[in-house]
Amino acid sequence: MHTAISIDVESEETTKCNRSLGLTIIIILSWFFITFNMYWDRIKDDSFEYNSILSDRDSVLFVNTTGCRIQGTKPFSDIAISFIKPFKPVFCPRIQLFKAETIGGMNYLLLNISESELFSFSRVKRLRYVFCVYREFIRVHDFLNKYVSLQFFMLKDQLSYLVGTGQQNIRIWCWVDFARIIFSDVLFFLPPPEMLLNTSTSSERLSVMILGLDSISHLHYQRHFHKVSHFMEHLPHTEFWGYNRVGRNSYPNLIPLLSGQHFSELENSCYAGKPSFDKCHFLWDDFKAAGYSTVFSEDNESIGTFTHTKKGFCKQPTDYYLRPVMVEIDLFTTYNTDHSLECSGHRLYQVIYYDFIYKIVAHLQRNPFFSFLWHTQGIHDHFNYAKLIDEDYLRIMQHLKMLGIMNHTFILVLADHGFRMEGFPNTDQGQKEISQPLLIAIYPEWLPKSFPLAISNLEQNARSLITTYDLHETLKDLINLNDLTDINVIKRTQNLSNSRGISLFLPIPESRDCHSAAISHHYCLCEELFPISTYESAVQEAAQFVVAKINELIKPYPQCQRLELKKVRAAFGSNGKAGRKAEMSQIMVRLETTPGHGHFDATILRTSLKLAGERSLILGGPVTRTDKYGHQSFCIQNHQIEMYCCCV
Repeated sequence: MHTAISIDVESEETTKCNRSLGLTIIIILSWFFITFNMYWDRIKDDSFEYNSILSDRDSVLFVNTTGCRIQGTKPFSDIAISFIKPFKPVFCPRIQLFKAETIGGMNYLLLNISESELFSFSRVKRLRYVFCVYREFIRVHDFLNKYVSLQFFMLKDQLSYLVGTGQQNIRIWCWVDFARIIFSDVLFFLPPPEMLLNTSTSSERLSVMILGLDSISHLHYQRHFHKVSHFMEHLPHTEFWGYNRVGRNSYPNLIPLLSGQHFSELENSCYAGKPSFDKCHFLWDDFKAAGYSTVFSEDNESIGTFTHTKKGFCKQPTDYYLRPVMVEIDLFTTYNTDHSLECSGHRLYQVIYYDFIYKIVAHLQRNPFFSFLWHTQGIHDHFNYAKLIDEDYLRIMQHLKMLGIMNHTFILVLADHGFRMEGFPNTDQGQKEISQPLLIAIYPEWLPKSFPLAISNLEQNARSLITTYDLHETLKDLINLNDLTDINVIKRTQNLSNSRGISLFLPIPESRDCHSAAISHHYCLCEELFPISTYESAVQEAAQFVVAKINELIKPYPQCQRLELKKVRAAFGSNGKAGRKAEMSQIMVRLETTPGHGHFDATILRTSLKLAGERSLILGGPVTRTDKYGHQSFCIQNHQIEMYCCCV
């Protein structure tokens, strides 16, 4: 009797348990289904506008001219979606005790925290227990600052502390108990510029702002900058779908923009054997000579355009220059937070860079300026980080519009190349996107009305093959707007040649191809490649040829180990174009070498001509490394060689 009752009770409890478990499973599956559909709907919404752009056959081609055809790709392809993951916002965990502000021409340290917040962060009960010191510093050269003053003070109940006047940079730190440092940071003050003496003969002057985003392809922008993209819909602007990289990383892509020269031409003419880039001529020099204020800012000290394995500048290159601040931070106040992102105080490096932008534009509203601004943090190394800065750049754009900056400024939002880190570049789409950086031009509403033919050409060039060589010529045209009148554009068009650098205010020739645009085969997307077997003899021969070329490069460096081919990871080929001097086919290989497990991409041209010692094989551009090599190359300081060197 008791046994039967026991069995009934257990059976009832088991039934309840099963019902509960079943209900739990149903809830979980329902949540998963709803979440997935919401996520998928968001992906479809994000890509709707782009897919509508590609709704007809002609639009599928990013470039469709007689000299070049570049096939379009969707930003939310299955390949791209597989790499899209949530990226949690990153914070710097330390306190920001002070912020720097100029008020009425005077520079102040403003207390940025209450006593209760101070206690919460640092267990300090009273402000008066805190002692501080700041040291003002000035720039010596690109790698060294010098202190010029020292000031101690104790925190009291006041909210502001006078520092001085004029353009000032200070390093500040505060402590309690004469030992425990609770705040350490580098702050800067930017006063309004002096009145410019040079005046233009034209009644209209157009400022230039280059907003640079490292490693953002055009499609990556479509994936992650939805708020900025929607804001731009209400601005006069042109997006360029045929903008192609000309070099591996930032330096060889930005030097043509800033100088109009290939980096080797620039170095041979003014840098080789010199202590710095001081003798080189850049765009900001042209604008400075025309009476413009000039600005150069990068958010990263260690991989600066002119300082990463380079000598930088002895003389400050522009009127306003963030590098001295970033050098001081890198020496004394930097620390890493999540994902190895760098902080100073409570601020990510990018926030310091944003602060510089906000302070600069507030002082350049009424004077013409040329500014080159470059953002690297996060977006250089993390595929999904770009989503986090969409809101930041929306605010910057809104601020520029609110202050009226956009009414007299030609803005280029651009990148140097596409994303090169993590796994995405090893996909077919990722490899193509590296050569398709972002480029958008934003201009005042009055510009098309004043210069209709020039702006018509600019818009027509949206689907032409273009590079930073063309951007250099374009920006030079803005110094004297008389060059953009219809009559002058017509005259210049009549004398136009198919050279590597053509102003976008002129028509890019239909016949332009990668050769005339100075784009090497390895970066050229005009000739479509198709997958081929990695076991084909021609592929294996090409891969061995690439490894032999790498070994030739590292041969003068005995500290670098000789490399061997481990495997060919992928291969792509094309048939040659008719009409070339020698019939030529093209093979692109992705290979892995040993030791070090380096991943490399290279393009090899096979010609019908037998070249002595090279078996009719020619490299169609540099051999590029597609994985992070970290400390493998610790034994070498040559930036051109380090990616190939696996130290003994």
